[in-house]
This record gives sequence, structure tokens and C-alpha cells, in this order.
Amino acid sequence: MPATRLRPVLLACLLPLFLVSACATSGAGDRAGTAAAGEAARGAGGPPGAGDDGDPAADRAPAASDRLLGAKPNYDFDIEAPAWLADDIRSSTLVGRWQRREDYDPIQFDGLVARLPDEVQAILRADGRFRGEVKVDTSPGRVRVAADPGPQVTVADVSVRIEGPARGDAEAMAQVRGVPGLAVGQPFRSRAWEGGKREILDTLNRHGFLRAAVSRSEARVDVAAGKVALDVVVESGERLAFGELEIEGLGRYDRRIVEDLRPFRPGDPFSEAKLQEFASRLRSSGYFSSVSALPDLLALQDDPDARQVRIQVVLDELARRRVVFGLGYSTDEGPRGQVGFEHRDLFGRNVQMESALVVSAKRQRAFAHFRTPYDDDNRFYGFGQRVEREDIEQLVTLRSNTYVGFGRRDGDIESFTSLQYQIERERIPAGPFGPAERNSLSALVLGKSWTLRRVDSALDPRDGYAVSLQVSGARDEVLSDRSFLRLHTRATRFQPMPAGTAFDGDTLVALFELGVVAASSRDGIPSENLFRAGGVQSIRGYAYQSLGVPRGDAIVGGRYLAIASLEYQHRLTDAYSLAAFVDYGNAGDSRSDFDPVAGYGLGLRWRTPIGPVNLDVAYGQAISRYRIHFSIGYTF
Repeated sequence: MPATRLRPVLLACLLPLFLVSACATSGAGDRAGTAAAGEAARGAGGPPGAGDDGDPAADRAPAASDRLLGAKPNYDFDIEAPAWLADDIRSSTLVGRWQRREDYDPIQFDGLVARLPDEVQAILRADGRFRGEVKVDTSPGRVRVAADPGPQVTVADVSVRIEGPARGDAEAMAQVRGVPGLAVGQPFRSRAWEGGKREILDTLNRHGFLRAAVSRSEARVDVAAGKVALDVVVESGERLAFGELEIEGLGRYDRRIVEDLRPFRPGDPFSEAKLQEFASRLRSSGYFSSVSALPDLLALQDDPDARQVRIQVVLDELARRRVVFGLGYSTDEGPRGQVGFEHRDLFGRNVQMESALVVSAKRQRAFAHFRTPYDDDNRFYGFGQRVEREDIEQLVTLRSNTYVGFGRRDGDIESFTSLQYQIERERIPAGPFGPAERNSLSALVLGKSWTLRRVDSALDPRDGYAVSLQVSGARDEVLSDRSFLRLHTRATRFQPMPAGTAFDGDTLVALFELGVVAASSRDGIPSENLFRAGGVQSIRGYAYQSLGVPRGDAIVGGRYLAIASLEYQHRLTDAYSLAAFVDYGNAGDSRSDFDPVAGYGLGLRWRTPIGPVNLDVAYGQAISRYRIHFSIGYTF
């Protein structure tokens, strides 16, 4: 690795260590109060086993020499203890770790055994057990330990005090409530105590108090009563501000691309949320394959008087040009193939071009899109052309769409304003609902769309919501066959089930979609402004876009759409979930004739790096048929 890249990588590794160090250093003088039974406990933030005697958790990370294990044990090691404790004794004590070491020497035996009682007691104390009993017996070639863990102390009182400027930050203070993981009445564990203090520091760090440190912490244990009182005092230090960017990895693209994507400027109060938003913008910009954006904590240590923190940005650039090939399959469109070409620095002005030819069983399309990078006002400009042929539910459509517009990002909300010229040719075969038709349609459509996403993962969301809204329209006096006003909205909510219950890990997914076209008739309106329903992202149990307005021998789009869906996902493993769902709604051309239909069934969700793979078996109640649906990911 080049020397110029080494410092930022070290920072990425040292960031969590810095926070841990702040906790451990400030807690070096912690005291556990004198217990009623006359025992004293001392350690870094907790009772014995968490400090001077060594946290057994630290021993569980074996040294390199621990991997020198032989197949034959050097001695027998019998443990009489509950399973959880027996596992810890075998993996954390020296007797357990040296049992199969190839470099073991029998002369070590007595020394290893001599430490065993203290090591087991340390394990018990770290688990909040101060009245445990340990008995060790030895014979030639054998060690036997019997351990009774005894009762576990519980938290009787928790006191957290924040001192310094953070007390005036209402948002930060609202998130510092008690010691995370150690509420009153819960069992005390040393690891939770230390982790809770680190989480308090992390919370303050996220709000810009990067020099926050534990100034005092104490765990007072009353062994006789089985209670522990926790007290921690944190000095926040001043809130720091964002400093300048230090960028590494730029060679092909302009530095302004990175600078204009910042949601902050030098001097703005530091916020981890803003820093994460910055990194997310860089990743989604289309110019970089990997992104790292971190505060320069080492510089803060070097300069205790610094009031701004420099942001170190390390980038790996994507190539200027790329040829893309792809194959896919969905039950909506069948097999699909794609070949495309991308250029990220067109005209030497960092203009991005994306073009592709996509062919599936029901749809064939070619497109080319051009867009500028975001400017310092979070705005970009774009234009493009799409030519498309569809043959869905006997409706054959050939359309062209030319557009120009601009997009803007305002916090979590992304919007796009466009002017589109749509030309369409449609062919409807004769059938029970009318004669054959050949129609030529056109519209000059002015529209705007807004998208709001607040989910925990864009690929596989489990918590949060997403909302989209589109408003568009045309006038028959301006290059359009009919005047209309179109509104369409879609909202999805991901609700995790309560933690600690029988439903922990499950997710409830709710969807609502509504569309309305205000016009005197659907005739003369290009079909991409109308609505059809059915399919994996719509109403399951029905074929793709098979719900709409019967005309001739085809199903065409109508002026109204309403869909509601509810899905419950029960986690089987970390990778697989079982889903039960019900979808309800339809598309039609008048409110009086609107006839909702239902689809319901069961499905399997497979969590993958590219998003959830969804396999559903749905029953379409209106047609009394089962249908299999296959897809990847969600549509927001």
C-alpha cells in the first residue's frame, strides 16, 4: 500500500480504538464500593474481573501461539459447571487454552493450575456474580474444577451526568439516557457496563463532541443485597466544527464534484449524520467505486486547541468509460438481456452518459441519458431520449420519450422537474370488448416528482419508510392530443417487531399506492400516463399489468389506481424469512366501475448482497388461480 494511502486507512482502524481508549483511560481510577459482606472490588469501571484482574473477554481472543494446537490433549480437563460457564472456563483460562498446545511443557502444569481459581472467579465477577464457589482438584495428568456461579447482582440505581457544553445540546442530551444495556432491574455484567459507557461517548461524538471522555465512573456493589449502583460522569468538551477536506484518490475527476456534494461547509457544527450523508452522496454519485470519509482524530490529538476537525476523504475512482452486460429474469417480464455503455467524463466536463439496449420477452427499449454533477446548490441538469416497444396483455405499444429537466436534493428529499415530449403508436386487436384499433398519440408533459427515503438500508430495508409523489399534466393547445392532470403517489412502511418478544426479528411491510388522471376521457392520452395493475410489485396473484380497462382483446390503462398491501415477514434465519401477504386494489377508468380484487399467499425471502430475493405463491381470488412471482429487491 502506498505511503500516502496508509494514514487514512490507519485512521479508519484507530477511530473505534480512540473511543475505547477514552473510556479505559478515564476509568482507570474507578472504584466499586465496599460491599456489606466486607469485600472490596476494584477495576476499570467495574468490579474485579473487569479491570486489574483482567476481563476474561480479552483472553478469548487467542494469541498467534494459541493456534499451535495438537490433536492429542496434554492432560485431561474436567469441568463441572453450567454449560455457559464451562465454555468460558475452557476457552478463557490458561489450563483450558494450553490443554492441546503443541509447545506445552509438563513443567508448566503447576503454574497453570495455580492461576485457575482466580481466573474462574474473574469470569464470574465479570458476569456480576460475587458469591460464586470454585474448587480445583488435581492428579497426575488431570485437572478437575467444580464451579457454582452463585446469584447474579442486579442494577439498583443508574446515575449518568454530562458536564460541559453538551448539556446545552437538547438533541444530544435526549439520546443520553442512562447506561445503554444496563437499566434498573437488569442483571449486571462488566462487559455491558464498559460497553454502555463507550456508547455514551459514541453518542456525544456523533453530535460533534469529539473530545468527550469519562472523568469518573463507579460501580458500588452490595454483595449481601445482590445490588449494584452505577455512577458515571462524562466531560463533553466543546463541540467541534467541520474543517477543510483532505482528498486522496482523485485523478480523473474534478475536485469540485466532491466539494459540491458536501451537506456542510467549514465552520458548520460537526455531525456524524452529515458526514454519513456526505459519504452516501459520494457513493451514489456514479464517479467512485469506494469511499471513506472520516474525521482526522490524530490531528485533534496533536493540536488540543483545534476547534475544527479536518475531514479525510479517500476515494477509488471508477473508469471514465465502461461497457455493461447483464442477464436477468422476472416473472413479470420473463428473461432479460442488456448491453450498455457508460461515460463519466463526457466533453471533459464530468458529464455522465448512460446508454443501453434492454431486451425482454415483453419489452424492448433503448435509451441514452445525460446529466451533470451536482453543483454547490445541490442541483443537477439532465436530458435524454428513450425508444420503447411493449407487448403486454395484447396491447402493442411503440413509444418515444424525449425529456429535459433538472434535479435537486434537499436533505432526504430528491426532486426532478422535467418537460417531456411523448409520441406513441398503439395497436389493439379486435375482441369481445371492441373492434381493432390503431391510435397515434402525443403529449407535451410538464411534471415534477419528489422522493423521500428514510430506511435503514436501501438494498434490504427492515425499518423506515419511503414516499414518492408525481404531479404532471398537458394542455391540448400545446402539442398534445388531450388536456390532463395526473397525480400518483406510493408509500411503503417497514416496521420491525418489538425486540425481546416472540416476534423479535420479524418485519411488517405496508404499501399504499394511489393514482388519478383528471381528464374528460382516457382517449388521446399516451399510455405511460395511465394505470394498469397486477404483478409482483403490484397485486400478486394476477399477471403483469393484466388489471385495467378491457378494450378489444387487450387490457389498456385507466384513469384510476388504488392498491393496498400488507405483508408479514417471519425471520427463520439471518438469511431467510417466511412471508404472508394480502394485496387489494385495481385499476379502472371510472370511479363508479372501480372493482377492487384481492390476491394473497405465502412467500420466501432470501437476503443477499444485491437485495432480497423474493419467491411468492399467490392466489388471485377474482380469477381463482394460483400464480408464482419471482423478483429481487423493492420498488420505492
